[in-house]
Amino acid sequence: MGVSVGSDTAPRLPGGPAILKSARTTLAACALLSAASSLAGMAPLLVVVEVSRRILVGDTDIWPIIIVAVVALAVKQLGVFAAGVMTHLADIRVSFRVRRELLAKLSKLPLHWFSDRNSGIVKKAVEDDVAALHQLVAHSIVELSAAAVPPLVAFGYLFVLDWRMACATLLPVLAGLVAYRRAMSSAATKYPEFMDWLARLNGAAVEFVNGIAVVKAFGAPGVASRRFQDVCRAFARFFLDWARSTSVASVAAEILLSPPSILFVVAATGGLLTANGDLPLDDFIAFLVFGTVITSGWMTVLMSVHPLVTALKVYRGIRELLATPELPIPDEPVEVDPTTPGPVVRMHGVRVRYGDTIALTGIDLRLDRGTVTALVGPSGSGKSTLAKLLPRFDDPCEGSVELYGVDLRRIDPADLYRHVAFVFQDSRLLSDMSIRDNIRLSRPDADDAAVRDAADNAQILARIQRLPRGLDSVPGQDAALSAGERQRICIARAILADRPILVLDEATASADPENEARIQAALSHVARDRTVLVIAHRLNTVRNADAIVVLDGGRVAERGTHVELLANNGLYARLWRHERDTERGVSEQLEAGR
Repeated sequence: MGVSVGSDTAPRLPGGPAILKSARTTLAACALLSAASSLAGMAPLLVVVEVSRRILVGDTDIWPIIIVAVVALAVKQLGVFAAGVMTHLADIRVSFRVRRELLAKLSKLPLHWFSDRNSGIVKKAVEDDVAALHQLVAHSIVELSAAAVPPLVAFGYLFVLDWRMACATLLPVLAGLVAYRRAMSSAATKYPEFMDWLARLNGAAVEFVNGIAVVKAFGAPGVASRRFQDVCRAFARFFLDWARSTSVASVAAEILLSPPSILFVVAATGGLLTANGDLPLDDFIAFLVFGTVITSGWMTVLMSVHPLVTALKVYRGIRELLATPELPIPDEPVEVDPTTPGPVVRMHGVRVRYGDTIALTGIDLRLDRGTVTALVGPSGSGKSTLAKLLPRFDDPCEGSVELYGVDLRRIDPADLYRHVAFVFQDSRLLSDMSIRDNIRLSRPDADDAAVRDAADNAQILARIQRLPRGLDSVPGQDAALSAGERQRICIARAILADRPILVLDEATASADPENEARIQAALSHVARDRTVLVIAHRLNTVRNADAIVVLDGGRVAERGTHVELLANNGLYARLWRHERDTERGVSEQLEAGR
């Protein structure tokens, strides 16, 4: 059995071994076209020099040369336009492919990868980082090729005219490059830190917006706002300190590499040589005309460094994300047979670790056909982690999880999801889909009658029918649904999926007391003749389960029925008494307050 894992199956980006591969030919052609266009753009400068020479010798036949300059300018503009269009089209293709492959990669990563990162980091990778590639693909290559060619050609031309003057024009350029290198000396450490600060800002902004309801509810918007502002101020201090440390050298580099500096050196040196008769006047004019070309090209190159380095940084980040190990997919999947005798699900020696944290260890569990097994235990005991192993949102680092006797790692994911349905505690609806499409997410071909029946069993049909557009309503746009209503739509989705195995992560957590009993009845109806694994925080909701497994510290502390566990007088009994005492205390306080 071969299994392809991680970077071996990671999508490859379009160049660098793969990110720009699809656009490599186009970019190479655009670089050549841009270089040729920049050479054509130098023709008018040559015309100025030639016209000056002719006028100095009394030749006034200059119109043919001027026509050549006009044609050359037209050729340059057409070349620049064509190169720009081609690189931008290539950028669109690259961005589309990268985003598509990033989304495909994210869909294959284990859930703990997301729990270790905030949504701002994920958003930055998919949106901001891909957008930053625009500079690399659409601009940097053509701009650098256009900027690099003219200075080299101009220096070669001037060197042929007079090597002394050519070397003199390089003096401010060399001094400017030294100053620029000094200004950029801290870039190797500061650029990565700069990108980390951008990720922090993204994360802080997303978390502030997502938590604004809680902040307002507790009357502390100022506290949360100050925390977000603290991140902004810390970034501002970092950036300001960095700017101060490089400002003197940066300004010096810009002054030395500016056209006035070159003109000053050319005018002073050339004027002296011309006055002494060591430099012809027409050559002096050539140096005045072409001297600034040398520095203008360098300025373009240097001004492109920062966005180029940023683009290369995010490019490497995207490649690292695409190389993140995925959940392994079998090369030769085994098809499961639901008629196989024995337990439907068996976990043996399961151990789950996230970094240095051991979430589960030594887990042995079996789910028999048509039974309801409840997972209970203190907060953080590993209930959700264990439940997410069954739909294979994560894999154990040791041990195995088997479905009908076959290790989940040997089953094709599509085949697995034909047998297992999952209802999260945190209900999520897709905001770009109607309620109908949200319910039939696992069965796109289901008709409206089946959708309504599932919604009715989930106690949400009456609410949907009261909406102006009914099943066509889009959550968040046509309907402001409560957390309990969104949860019931998720339950309707699981009901419609009609899988033989159902995993419920505290599915009634967001339901109000009035509807909880009806939802429990609907789930009991759906669970009939199915194998159910349910996570419960309220023990009263699972007291009639066929088996109750008590987790504590990532281990199985007890197992049995409600009656058996109470008789054992262990952890379950203590949790049961605590729940009863809490409910009784709340009732007494409510009665006393009337």
